[in-house]
Amino acid sequence: MSAAAAVAMPVFAPLFTPGTERVEVRWLTVEAPIDAAVAARFLPAGLGVPDSPTVALWVAQFIGAEFASSDGVERRPDYLQGGVSLRCAGYGGGADGAYAVETFVEGLNHGILGRELFGLPKKQARAVRLDEHDDRIAFAIVSALGEELVAGEVALGLDSQDVPAPDWFARHCTVKAIPSAEGTGYDLCKLVEIPWSLAALSPARTGAADFAWGASEADPLHVFAPTGPATAAYGRAVLDIGYGRYLADVDPPVPLGRPSWTPVPPHAQHLP
Repeated sequence: MSAAAAVAMPVFAPLFTPGTERVEVRWLTVEAPIDAAVAARFLPAGLGVPDSPTVALWVAQFIGAEFASSDGVERRPDYLQGGVSLRCAGYGGGADGAYAVETFVEGLNHGILGRELFGLPKKQARAVRLDEHDDRIAFAIVSALGEELVAGEVALGLDSQDVPAPDWFARHCTVKAIPSAEGTGYDLCKLVEIPWSLAALSPARTGAADFAWGASEADPLHVFAPTGPATAAYGRAVLDIGYGRYLADVDPPVPLGRPSWTPVPPHAQHLP
């Protein structure tokens, strides 16, 4: 007679069901062209620089998130989240995709499952703001250190598009890296593709965006300085995120920012 399996607390972050996600979102994407050399330094092997190097900042309110698995459906309170992704040439010669650089979740760990499951680079933030005032959208992300990492405003026009995100967001990639318990190297370091799907609840309005990156030693997003005008799309949609797939083993990226619990006066940050 075999012994019963040991009982333990969750082996991953508590409170989360590893499952597929469906959530209503109030979503803003701001896109801006960047220098090809900057994109090349951040994209891991297998993801090339696209014809139009682009940084995309997204800020969204997640409303009634549901995670479905064989154990049932887990529901989350509403929360705000924002992130930065780079456009990349598709792995294996496919359509262009996105590479997730960093993601910020306001307050409690409502949206951290993506870090556990996919390796998405998620951090807690003191504030993620997405405020709608008639035809203007104000947005900002404030880090856990109280540093304003980005802030800006969008003037919405009369034009619209289907969903509030570019087509290349449908293939999101990240590097899932699990450090070794022995303190050297990684037990796992893989390139992961995450399928995203946005279905519009109403047409997404578009317009011009004006924003500025803050200077930060811990989160040096200012290296993605725009080389041209920024555009934006804003609207409501339903976001579906399925299970991902491993594409390849990759070398661990070299972090540019440095961890800190104390704000550090920013210095000039250059790519190595």
